[in-house]
Amino acid sequence: MSNLTRTDLNFVLSRCPRDIVNLLRENAGKLFLAGGFIRATIAGEKVSDIDMFGISKDDLMRVAKDLTLGRKGRYFETKNAITVLAPPRFPVQFITRWLFTEAELLIESFDFTVCKAVIWAERLPDVVEEVNGETTTTKKYAFHSLISDAFYPDLAARRLVYTHPVRDEEAGGSLMRVMKFVKKGYSVQAPTLAGVVGRVIGKISERAVTSKDGSFDEKWATTVITGLLREVDPLTVIDGVDFVDEHEVINNE
Repeated sequence: MSNLTRTDLNFVLSRCPRDIVNLLRENAGKLFLAGGFIRATIAGEKVSDIDMFGISKDDLMRVAKDLTLGRKGRYFETKNAITVLAPPRFPVQFITRWLFTEAELLIESFDFTVCKAVIWAERLPDVVEEVNGETTTTKKYAFHSLISDAFYPDLAARRLVYTHPVRDEEAGGSLMRVMKFVKKGYSVQAPTLAGVVGRVIGKISERAVTSKDGSFDEKWATTVITGLLREVDPLTVIDGVDFVDEHEVINNE
């Protein structure tokens, strides 16, 4: 494991909406910014949404409701996430399907090395000052990051490398995500393609793709595999909303 450079950490935070940075501060150690937003910001790609992770579904719901009220938006809950929508702001997804108490565990859950990046806040001791007989207390925070050792090399090469994560997921989710990365200009070498295909194959029983006479039924196998090619993305179930990029520049204290 490694860390984002200080320059990149500050850059990502400066491109992150101010209310999201405030949520990280207010929920220091319990809320994480991870995945695609970090990668896309550093790589200069178009950002589509912001993924947030946490330690419990109740905490994530509380934070999502706070953000919804602050943005005067609305939220949708699926079995995978709570998605806050307030166009033209970035949609924010609080992932509830997978919960994490530590950044290291969160990093290990991502399926591609270029997604293995996380940022979180740490609450520091308050600074107490006395000026003209009046005592003031200032809250202090520090931001930290964690990335895989392959994050920077693979991002620089725009190379998609599969990590074979151990997690409960739709078998075809990573294969569908490969298509998105290819459209963004990433190269996909044979081991990665074989890995994501292998995960799909692993979910198919021999009985499920054979005909009554015991021969391989290609048409039925196609139907079975199609059912497995689902991506865990709550935004795919929400239609009719036009999203526009939104950035707010802030200083990382």
